[in-house]
Amino acid sequence: MSETSDRFLLLRETIFREIKEAENVEKAVFELRDGYRLGHVTYHMAQTVTADMQIDAPFVRTTYPPDWIAIYLTRSYVTIDPVVKEGLRRSLPFDWSEIEPTEEAMEMMTEFQVHGMGEYGYSIPITDKVGRRALLSVNSRAGETNWSGFVKSFRQDWMELAHVLHKKAIIELFGDEDPVPVLSPRELEILHWSAKGKDYKEIALIVGISEHTVRTYMRSARYKLNCSNMSQAVAKAITLHLIGA
Repeated sequence: MSETSDRFLLLRETIFREIKEAENVEKAVFELRDGYRLGHVTYHMAQTVTADMQIDAPFVRTTYPPDWIAIYLTRSYVTIDPVVKEGLRRSLPFDWSEIEPTEEAMEMMTEFQVHGMGEYGYSIPITDKVGRRALLSVNSRAGETNWSGFVKSFRQDWMELAHVLHKKAIIELFGDEDPVPVLSPRELEILHWSAKGKDYKEIALIVGISEHTVRTYMRSARYKLNCSNMSQAVAKAITLHLIGA
């Protein structure tokens, strides 16, 4: 192994260690940015994403400057941000050049660059075992000339670190023991319709399964949530952001 390769591996191990040992997600995204000499890094967890892509209770940590964050929040750019919208739909990593933004989103991206951010980016979607969706996005430095080569060199690292940051976020939110049980997509669907005030007969018609099967899913969801009735189960599912209110 060459001396250059040895130095690279040592640097990589140092970056990984500093990110893993970071006190919280906010410190970790700065370590990631500085370690890989990126423009900016953002970790975004949408604890609930509805069918129409409305994002509930987001957990976001970013290295973007306060003036851009203020603009982004004031103008509700999260509702049109093409990176967030694509990232919470997709399951595979993607380069921002793959996105076809709306005219409104193009204006946002232009303003983004006017405020000094790089024009290139790469995003890594994350879906954990309980269905939470998250997104790690890295942004180039302004004036970057070999972004595709840079991504090719480090995307495997970033994919691994995306899950490190996600685990760190879960611990930051819930502590060492994640209180969210693993519910199946059908159990979540039944809870969703129960939250909308539908009874088991109506849910059976909507979902296209038998009333007996609906009752079975209701019972299993209730047991997993450790609740004595469906009203409690629905309330707990909303509190844990498993379903929208």
